Amino acid sequence: MKLVVLGGGGVRSPLLAKSLVANAKSINVDEIVFMDNDPEKLRIFGGLSKYVANAVDPDIHFWTTTDAEDAVKGAHYVITTLRVGQDESRYMDEKLAQKYDLVGQETTGVGGFAMSLRSIPALLEYCEMISKLSDPNVLIFNFTNPSGLVTQALRTAGYGNVYGICDGPPHFIRTLEQLFGVSHEEFDITCYGLNHLSFYRDAKINGRPVMDELLNHPDLYVKTDMRLFDKELVSILNHELPNEYLYFFFYNDKVIRSIKEHGGARGELIRDINKRMIAEINRLDTQDPERIFDVYIRHIVEREKSYFAIESGETRPEQFPIPTFQEFLDAPDEGGYSAVALEFIKAYHGGKKTVMPLMVPNNGAIPGLQDDDVVEITCEIEKGVCRPRKIEDVPELQMHIIKTIKRFERLTVEAIHERNRLKAVEALMIHPLVNSYSLAAKLVDELLEMYKEYVGHWS
Repeated sequence: MKLVVLGGGGVRSPLLAKSLVANAKSINVDEIVFMDNDPEKLRIFGGLSKYVANAVDPDIHFWTTTDAEDAVKGAHYVITTLRVGQDESRYMDEKLAQKYDLVGQETTGVGGFAMSLRSIPALLEYCEMISKLSDPNVLIFNFTNPSGLVTQALRTAGYGNVYGICDGPPHFIRTLEQLFGVSHEEFDITCYGLNHLSFYRDAKINGRPVMDELLNHPDLYVKTDMRLFDKELVSILNHELPNEYLYFFFYNDKVIRSIKEHGGARGELIRDINKRMIAEINRLDTQDPERIFDVYIRHIVEREKSYFAIESGETRPEQFPIPTFQEFLDAPDEGGYSAVALEFIKAYHGGKKTVMPLMVPNNGAIPGLQDDDVVEITCEIEKGVCRPRKIEDVPELQMHIIKTIKRFERLTVEAIHERNRLKAVEALMIHPLVNSYSLAAKLVDELLEMYKEYVGHWS
């Protein structure tokens, strides 16, 4: 069977290659293709990915290409991880937000809106191509940001084989399991809401409720993402734990102040790290892949250390040693978003039932939302069925935020589909991180001018 990654020239591709190849045989995959329309990035990161793949399992046929049609032809699984406009567009989005003293993070507010302008049209084209050329039962896993909004757009366009995936909830849940010293099979917690706007409740160990124990655990606010939040806020949230990206909503003033003090946001830092990495790789007097890997992994570790650091003003508590190539290969596979896709595939095609957060249509799971609203929610996957967990008694505050952002997402999807400027203005106007007609109108006009090569003419 054939698995394809669209956006396979991305900086994190060698990490993805290790995970996919290590697990390929468990899902009967014998061919993996990394496709990217940037030949230079595919040469560097796709080339390193191929070296990693061959070191992990040379029996897997791993190849790279810039030809999307050739890549998706006959594909059984497709993972999308695109950055349309690349790092420079992310930087431009952030600078536009900073011009108006707004948060410009790429998955929410004006940053998420801007990325949607570029990502959604491109992915709609790819999905149409996949529907014509891939296996009739192909599954598509969307990791392109803003993942929830993009998945909503693809589902609304009729692509019912698209599932949104994010490595944030599995990572957070794994840290909670570590607090209790229990396995993934022993621990259960319910996630519900929207992507990067979700909440966690009803923690259990082997079926025994442990939510009170979790809330009072001495390391909860030290060794997990909850280090970003105040205990009083969790009380206001009816003792539910917020997704780390809700920091941008609940601490908006602190984020803006921290970015000003730093002189820029994370997208600018990531752009500069990636530029330095590529320049150093190109200066090497050798094509030895392990020398290239040494440069690569040093910069990847620098990226990881910077995660949420500028916006929160805090460094991450985890340690990030720089591994040799062999140490990288020998390290346990944590998987990231690839693990979500792999576990889904195993369960979906008849393996052991799996429980995990995914982005899927609501279908009555969260009362008050439409059935076709894409939500991020704990799902049970088993033998061709994906069932979202039913959520009862959603607190009013959570429901207000979820409904508001879902309305923003719906308007954004409609605006892009119809090329409708007024709907775009309304979408940003109601978003809590903009919350202004005059600002929304300016932002939409500037973004439509900035990205006219991607969006064309709007009415």
